This record gives sequence, structure tokens and C-alpha cells, in this order.
Amino acid sequence: MLQDVKTAAVSKESKNQHDYHILRKYEVLQCGPVKKLIKKREHSEETPMYFVTIEETFDVLRASHIATGHGGRDRMMKEIKKKYANISVQAIELFKSLCLECQKKRTRPKTTGVVVRPILTKDFSCRGQVDLVDMQSMSCNGYKWIMVYQDHLTKFCVLRAIRSKRPTEVASQLLDIFLLLGAPVILQSDNGTEFTANVISELTEFWPSLKMVHGKPRYPQSQGSVERANCDIKDMLVAWLADNKSQDWVAGIKFVQFHKNSAYHSGIKRSPYSALFGNEARVGLTSSTLPREILDNLESEDDLARLDLLQPASRAASSVVADNSTADANLTSAEPSASADATLTSAEPSALSTDTTLTSAEPSASADATLTSAEPSASADATLISADPTTTTADPLQTSDASMLTAHVERVTRARKEAFSGQLSQAERMVKRSRVDFKCGEVGDNVAVPVPMVDRGRGDARNILGVILNRDISTDIYTVAVKAGVLKVRYSRNQFDLCPQRLLSMRDVNLDKHVSLRSAIIAESASGGQGFTKCNCAGGPRKCQTNKCSCYKAKLKCNSKCHGSLTCRNK
Repeated sequence: MLQDVKTAAVSKESKNQHDYHILRKYEVLQCGPVKKLIKKREHSEETPMYFVTIEETFDVLRASHIATGHGGRDRMMKEIKKKYANISVQAIELFKSLCLECQKKRTRPKTTGVVVRPILTKDFSCRGQVDLVDMQSMSCNGYKWIMVYQDHLTKFCVLRAIRSKRPTEVASQLLDIFLLLGAPVILQSDNGTEFTANVISELTEFWPSLKMVHGKPRYPQSQGSVERANCDIKDMLVAWLADNKSQDWVAGIKFVQFHKNSAYHSGIKRSPYSALFGNEARVGLTSSTLPREILDNLESEDDLARLDLLQPASRAASSVVADNSTADANLTSAEPSASADATLTSAEPSALSTDTTLTSAEPSASADATLTSAEPSASADATLISADPTTTTADPLQTSDASMLTAHVERVTRARKEAFSGQLSQAERMVKRSRVDFKCGEVGDNVAVPVPMVDRGRGDARNILGVILNRDISTDIYTVAVKAGVLKVRYSRNQFDLCPQRLLSMRDVNLDKHVSLRSAIIAESASGGQGFTKCNCAGGPRKCQTNKCSCYKAKLKCNSKCHGSLTCRNK
């Protein structure tokens, strides 16, 4: 190209279209013995923009990348455009994807609300989740925290005000809940495994026969259920305090608990109260369809009776109690006979009239004196069940109660099955989104595993590079190896990022031993790893001046994290 420009510029013969094109776009800059191809300038004072060859491209990209402090695409583009004209954005992105340091310091994309493998709970009290809401800045009567306990299937939550987050106090409140609703198999908390284990230990001391296990904190399956519940609870509490012009949030959480449990939950397609008990929560007669004018005038059960608002079961009970002596006389006087066998019916369901009631018959040999019994229903006031004319008939009230309880159990079971179905649909939506956001990793792919602040030093990168060794398809859990060895902890897909290029191979990692994440960071660190030290020295005349102080022993000065930022003599 350089020769073509020179030839077209000095040619005295007629020029073709190609010659005019290169003369409009390029020119040659003579710097002593060196000639460079540059972009055509409008005037000679304009800064020259060089065209680089393929061989020079890597060196130019590397120089600009270092000059910007391993900067991103936009910074590199601004730096390159100062001197060069033909380096594309694609070349910059390719160079960045091949930079080890950039892969280590890359920031993770936001994955809020993305769940790779959601939890599915099939029954009530299988998995319980507990969390604490900080109210220390608004303490009320010595209470500084709100304990939130939630059943994972029904989303039924219980709120308790506590004075501290000590495991003993949390366990005391949980014991009260478990003795009322039953204890779960798994207790999960985002306050750490140690906290949950201490709570379970305290519960075991109170209740020796109790046995449960703790779930992993911030496990990718937790799908933020308790965190979302906490946000709802705080918003509802703020609204309650504003409506009632009060600062007594200890009393307010009781109403918030009721409102939260009786409100519709989109995940289970019903309210938590309905999923647990089989019917919607009631606020007395306020939940009925009666006009407000009538409700204001109701004071006693007699007022309800005059309005004929008693439930059928209550009317049946009153009828049976009133006619108890008559019914006993009828049962005693009924003699077994062929006529009676033909007229007495069993408790099998049939197309009986809806106003079938317990009737009183005078003792006689007539076949018209019959006793009719049917299975209790919502429209039947009272019934008799008789399998054999010679046996004593069951109490109608007990029969009605048993049938109503059976129907209620079936209703609760159906509600929980539908809640599980809604939970399953929600899980399918989560998995569908995770498949879009997270591409599955294959064995041999390079990954960037984020390193927590507590596990890395000030001079260490936020990620450590590794290679995928194995993927468990059934659980979608990955085993990752780094240069120091195979990481002990296995990861789900949303806990690491795939690198665009394979910078490490199986030969670059150690497959002979297993290491923790912190040990792997220390092995690759140029500064010695985490190295953070703090002390909790108590007061005294020689505070932080003896080897009992971890900072003094390490020949370090105490920092703002030490002993609650109190003064000492080692600063």
C-alpha cells in the first residue's frame, strides 16, 4: 500500500479511479529514513494518524492497554484514536478477552432474581426459613430486631420482636412457633451456617427429641424468598405506622403478619393462610357480605338468629339438642322387622331431599313410621347413620362434625397441592430465565470464580481463573480446578462466569490435591494473600501492648475494625 501511494503521487500519466481513491485516503509521512503510511490530512499542522500493519497491531494494542491501566474497550479506543486510524473495536475486544489480568478483575453481571435450581417443597413444614430485620435505629421498648420465620411451601410467615440476635433468644421464639405449628426438617438462614447451627443447638437443649438440619446460607436455590418477604414486611409496617400515627412497631408487626398471610401470593396462586388452613382468613362479620348498616346494629347471637345467619351446622346442633329426648324415644321404640328393614336406609350417599331432617315417629307397627338417614352435607341439618336396625344409631352431631372435618382436610390437601403446582410453575419460569442468562459450561472451559473480600488481600484480583473438571447434570453443579489444586467447594452456574477464551488448559492446573478457595488465592497472590488482622482486646492499662493482641503480635497498628473503634495505645 505504501508503494502504491508513492507511485500514484509521482505518476505524471493519467490516473485511474483507484489512484484517485488512495490519494484521497492516504499519504506518506517521511521521518528521516523512515516512511509511514498515514491518513490523508487537510493541512500539514494536523496530527498524523498512522496505519499499522498486522505485525504491529498486537504491540500497539498492548501498549495502549497498559497505558490505560488495563482499561476497558472505550478507554483503549480513546487512547488508540490519538495516533492510529485502522484498529477496530473487534480487535480491542479480542485482545481484552485474551488478557489474564482482565479476566481476573472483571466485574460480574447482575444476576438479581436469577435462580439456577429452585427449591421445590411438597408439604408444609418440610423447610423453614428464618431471617432477621434490623430495627436498631428505631428500637421500641428494648426490642431491636424482627425475626421472620417462613414456611417455604405455603409462604406462611410468623413475626416476632426480639431484643437481640443472640441464638438463645432466636431459639426461644422459634420453639414457641414450632410447638404451635410443628418443626421443619430443614432450617435455613442467611445469617451464616454457624448462626443456624447455634440456634439448632439451643433448640435441642429446650427440646431434646427435636432433630433437624440446617441449610446452606445464601444457597443459590434459596431464590431470595425470605428477602422478598422482608421487603414486603418493611413496606407494610411503614404503611401501618403512618396510618395509625404510631411508632410502636412491636404492636404493628402483629397486624402486618395477618395482612401478609391473608394477601394473595402470586407464587402459590393463593394466600398463605388459605394454603395452610384451607380457607381464607376472616375478620369476623366484616368478611361477610352484610351491609355496614346491619353490621353496626349486631351485638349478640340472637341478632344473628333473627337474620337467619347461623351456619347450618350450628342450626343442626341447636335442633338436635332441643329434640334429643324425642329422638332417644324414637330410637328405643323402633322394633326390628321386615318392614323396618325395607324402610331404614344406610349412610350411603343418595339423591335424598336437601331438607331431610331428624323426624320423630310414634311407636307403631305401621311401615310409614320410618327413620331416614343420609350422609351429612352442607344443606342437611342433622342426620342418622344406621347400618343395621338392631344397632344403636350414631350421634348426629358427631357424624356431622366428622364429615365436616374430613371435607376440610380434603380442602387443605387440595390447596397445598395447588400451592405446589404454583411453586412448580414459578420454578420453571426461573429455570427458563437462567438458561437464557447463563450458558452451560463444558468440561475444559475457563471460568472466573469470584473471591470474597475476606479471602483476598488488597493487592489480589477479585476473581481466580480455573478450568471446569466435571459437571453433574442431575444437579447442575460444577467442579473447578485452579493452578493450586481442585477447589473443595462445588459451584452452581450462577456462582461463576465463563471466560470467552480458553486461557488455561488441563496441563496448567493441579489435579492431585484439593484446596480451599483462600488457599488457592494465597498460592497465586503476589502479596501473600488475605493478611487482614484485627483484635478484640478489652480495656486495661496495657491495652494492645502485649502479645495477647493479634495486631501487636503481628507488628501491626490497630485499625478502625479493631475493638469497636475504641482508643488504644497501638495506633
